Amino acid sequence: MKSELMSIRQLAAKIATPVNYLEGVAAPMGPLPGNILCFARQGVAELLKPSPRQRTQHHRCVLLIALHGSGRICLDAESFMIQEGQAQLIFPFQFHSYMEVCPDDICWVFITFESFALEAIAPLRSSPSRTLGPTEIVLLGELIQCWLEKERQELLPLHLGLLLGRLSKIGSSRKRFTASSVGADANLLTRVNRYILARLDRPFGLKELACAIGQSESHLRGRFRAATGYSIGRHIRHLRIQQACNLLHTTGLTVGEVGEKCGFESVYSFSRTFKTERGVSPRDYRQGVYSPNNHPGGTFAK
Repeated sequence: MKSELMSIRQLAAKIATPVNYLEGVAAPMGPLPGNILCFARQGVAELLKPSPRQRTQHHRCVLLIALHGSGRICLDAESFMIQEGQAQLIFPFQFHSYMEVCPDDICWVFITFESFALEAIAPLRSSPSRTLGPTEIVLLGELIQCWLEKERQELLPLHLGLLLGRLSKIGSSRKRFTASSVGADANLLTRVNRYILARLDRPFGLKELACAIGQSESHLRGRFRAATGYSIGRHIRHLRIQQACNLLHTTGLTVGEVGEKCGFESVYSFSRTFKTERGVSPRDYRQGVYSPNNHPGGTFAK
């Protein structure tokens, strides 16, 4: 299958970088995905280059396929390896970060989409990467070809729907990595996330977090910045705002109620932080106003 993956890699090299990471093509066909967007990352530096102001949009699904190269994906409080010829689906509003990516000349394809019945692909949530078989490789090649040929883009929902359906039926070992088998940076990030995600609905300090994972505040602060490139305080804010996006997008809670459920002590503090992180107010975000410079590729670690 290496020759087939190489052929698809050559196709991926022709994919242009999107101007707007939120505007795709193809209206949904019934229960099939719509607003589909494809882009590729051809090297580690390109993959790990931060997005403007390090923001991300997570209301879209992200299907990542590694055509060449491997790496580790941290999904919320889980850690998975993705190898050449494998795919990983990232669901809306999931925190995701990339680590231990090699070699330098990777080729990873990202397919983002909306308007899909998520229950149909539930087996792929927080699950180890799936290995593409011959049928999945053919579907991926057809999908990228359709993306490159504008007159065929109306077929994108069909090809992507079939690919997702196939991936959801591929068996998974459900293997979870033990602390000893995961790199120190990834292990730290998953431990931190596990604690934060279980307590997003209330304020807590760095001292409490550091004590919970058995480190001093200064040591945790330094290790986290060295591992991810940003502060742990910023990371906590990011996860709170990401959860707020989820609630604004999927519930009828007021802006004040959303802020309270995400650990903010006042609606003013919540609204100010949200706008700083997302570029728009919570009310605008709920109405579908997104900053066009944001993209759903993930947060990036060293």
